[in-house]
Amino acid sequence: MAPAKAISLRVRPTQSADLCYPVSGIIEYQPENLLGQAANAFNLGALQDKLEPLSALPPPSDLSNIVSGGASISALGTIAIKRVGDGPLEIEGALENAALSRLRAKDIATNLTQALSWHGLKNSADLTNEAINKRIELLGKSPSDPNSLLALLDSLSGVFKTRYDKLASLYQTNGPQAITNPSATSDSSTETTGGQAFTTTSHTETTYLGHEYQVPPVDNKARYLRSEIALRQERLAAFRLVQMNSRDNVLFAKAMTAAEVRKIQLDYIDTFLVAPFDGVVTAVFRNVGEFVSAGQPVLRLENDKTVYLVGQIKCRSLIRVGYSAHVTTTLFGEPAGASVEIDGTVCAVRGHEPIDEQWNVMIRCNNESPGGRILPLNYNFDFDSTEISIEA
Repeated sequence: MAPAKAISLRVRPTQSADLCYPVSGIIEYQPENLLGQAANAFNLGALQDKLEPLSALPPPSDLSNIVSGGASISALGTIAIKRVGDGPLEIEGALENAALSRLRAKDIATNLTQALSWHGLKNSADLTNEAINKRIELLGKSPSDPNSLLALLDSLSGVFKTRYDKLASLYQTNGPQAITNPSATSDSSTETTGGQAFTTTSHTETTYLGHEYQVPPVDNKARYLRSEIALRQERLAAFRLVQMNSRDNVLFAKAMTAAEVRKIQLDYIDTFLVAPFDGVVTAVFRNVGEFVSAGQPVLRLENDKTVYLVGQIKCRSLIRVGYSAHVTTTLFGEPAGASVEIDGTVCAVRGHEPIDEQWNVMIRCNNESPGGRILPLNYNFDFDSTEISIEA
């Protein structure tokens, strides 16, 4: 054990942060007695993970099971939303006891309420079991489903092909190959009985000159090709429609709409200022009603549960990282004051070049005791009333 003296030794917090908002705005709430108040750490990540609706995409294993038909339609019952999600009131409730400060954010709260309403409406209209069943019934489970819309279009294409083949065969056997001057022939016969019986017959031939020429076999093929072109366009649209409404894409659609809600939820959370670690508020830079820019310090939070003793000590012995340190002092150098003791561990050290006996050190100490904090932050140790023992 080597004795040492404090030449210039100060109490510093192990954690210190000037807290700021990630967005700009006007401070709406901040306690008047915030300075000097203790603050408990709030886990924002845990709050964000618990927000509803869930915005995570389904894992690949679940999707492969759905695509392969392993999941029945009833297995998608979880898609039906029983509770729309966390709105402004739920977020405010979660942060009520932890918020050190907050910005005006009625506009974001309104957008969040609206987004949740649309999300709930979309899910109730499109993602319920009834809606999924009806879409699968009308469109098919997948493009390869024999009862899908694509299969019906393929059947219609087959009908058009059969009609074309039949007409082409008839035109080739009996029908005209080309019509240049369309003509029409009509015959009629009338018999009159009685005193003077006679029969009247007539024959009429009409030729249309200047009429557009026609090629029936070619016209038949043109009609078939046009119908096939239209059907192919319908097939493409039907394929997209069936794919978009397949079970896996329904899950992705749910996740995407939930992600839009999640973004507004996170924007709303950004208007609250909470403690990232346990500590005490040691400075307040902005007050209620003031405008703050994103990144501008609002208050300072320092952790005084664990502190560093930082500075120079005098010791005629070798000091290494990991050595134990025992400090005994009388606060503020009062002769009649009670002595204070604190233990710590050397976590950083280097020699002081001009004088061999002096060391620049950082000693990490637990500053908690049953009666409260042992040492106040920024306290400077008195040379005469402070004794330090260093031990390997």
